[in-house]
Order: sequence, then structure tokens, then C-alpha cells
Amino acid sequence: MAIGTFGISRPADVKIEDIDIYYNYTPNRETRNDDMIKIQDPNELLEYCYLPDDDNNYIVGNENLLEGMYNLRLPADIFNQLGIYTIYIKPKLTPVVIVDCSVLSSLPSIKGIIVDINSLPEGFKANNAIQGYRVEYLNSDGTKLRNVVRYVVTSNRVVPVSENVGNTSQKAIRYRFDDAGTLMFIQLTPSSSSDVKPNALPFIGNPGDVMLLSNTFFTPLVMEVELVENTIDTVVDIIAGEQVKDIQKGILTYYDKDRIITKQFNLFEIKDDVTDVPLYEVKEKRENIDETQDFEEIISDIT
Repeated sequence: MAIGTFGISRPADVKIEDIDIYYNYTPNRETRNDDMIKIQDPNELLEYCYLPDDDNNYIVGNENLLEGMYNLRLPADIFNQLGIYTIYIKPKLTPVVIVDCSVLSSLPSIKGIIVDINSLPEGFKANNAIQGYRVEYLNSDGTKLRNVVRYVVTSNRVVPVSENVGNTSQKAIRYRFDDAGTLMFIQLTPSSSSDVKPNALPFIGNPGDVMLLSNTFFTPLVMEVELVENTIDTVVDIIAGEQVKDIQKGILTYYDKDRIITKQFNLFEIKDDVTDVPLYEVKEKRENIDETQDFEEIISDIT
């Protein structure tokens, strides 16, 4: 019997609504631009991909999502300038205020953070809906607490209960599981003390702090898109494609493979004012296309 190592990577089937997309633009590589712009609706750029119909026999209903594959679109109303766009696709961050840090009534050794159900998005409110999510924190000044990461083990609805602390008459608020509760008890890892320092508990947050919830369904992705005026095809059209030079008008016209006008230039000479000797031959790009330079019409006139 062979013993193999099984991979843990899997194609992501994350919802587009759980994705944040940012981008910045610079006209060239010499210009610095650190301003990141957020895409308010990621559906503008991303679309799901689906399995072909003949490969969908094992799927019940119409859910034939091809995991790990998304179409990326670059809408012209956003990506409309020549230059370099850096696009950053990452798990969506959801800020949530910590209401309390306490323990369960039935399991006082398990400590977790308490949040208000009403502060969570709709998809996070069910029991264990955020299991496996990543938790990060904000400092009191609003900056991110760097390199401190926790992961959600369980998340369940609870209600607060008042109980005696040990054998004393002092009361403490603890929490009991209740599916009708309006609070969520989130157990994190790591949250227990180590054997080396059993009295030192890892930081999991403080009441009033803001934590940042994000999914762990895919690895953040950075891509660079450069929009240019000419492609290989248009360069080939200019170098080796069909062209017409109108001698009388002084217009040089380039065409693509379908004989559609792609570029036009004015051709003229600059002469010496006194001797009338040609000094320069000029090829100047035209801003307005002269549609009378239609290739088919010109050829038909001479054939």
C-alpha cells in the first residue's frame, strides 16, 4: 500500500460579493502614483465561469460553476487611458466592533469575543457562517495592528447570563448558546495559553476595539495591465499592410486587413523662403480622418 501526500489547494468558488478590488493608474513607469481606487461593485469587473452543458451531468439544478475561474472585464468607462493599471484582487474586509471578551457559561476555559449580530452582514449571522475566516485588528488611532492574525474556529449565537465567580458572591457576565440570541460568540485560534507561560493568554481583542473579518477562500492577486495605442496586429498593418498615398491632397492612409482606415498622415515639404529649395519632408498625424480615402472606392476608380 502506497502512502502519498495529498494536496490541500482547491479552486476557489468565492462569491464575487466577498471580493474587494482596487486599482491605480500611472501613464508610464517613470511616474509614481500611490493612490489606490476601490471598485465599488466588483461585479463590474468579475464574472463567474460555468461548466459546459455536456460536462454538467453530476450537478443538480442549474449550479454549474467552474471553480477557480472568473472572467475579468476592463470596462471602458474605468480603464480608458493609455498607460499602466495595477489591479489588486483580495478577500473583502468587514469591520466589526467587539462588544465583549468573555467565556462560555458551560465551558469557562474557552474564551472568545462577542459581537452584535446586527453589526454583521446577512451572510455572517448563521451559526458557524464565518468559520475559518481571518481576524485582524485596528489600533485606537485607526491604523492596522500589523502582523497580528487570528482565525475563527467557531461562531455561534449566544445570550448573556449572570453567574457567580467561583465560590464568591461576585457576579460576572458569561454567555450561553441560544439560536435566538442577538450576540455572536466567536472562538479564535490561537486563544489558549502555551505550556511555557500558562498564565499569558494570546491577544484576541478588547471590548470596543474594531476587528477586521475577511474570508480565506483564495489568495490575493496582483496583476498589471498596460493599455497601449498599438498592438502587434496594428503595427503589422502599418508596416506590411495596404496603404494609399493621395498625391494631390498629400494624405497617406493606412488600412487594416479588412481595408478599414486605421491611421492617416499629412505629407508635405518645408522649403526655403528665398531659394524655394526643399528643406524637410514632413509626415504629420491627422486628427480628423478623411473618409473619401476609402480603399475600395479608390481601387474601383482605376480598375
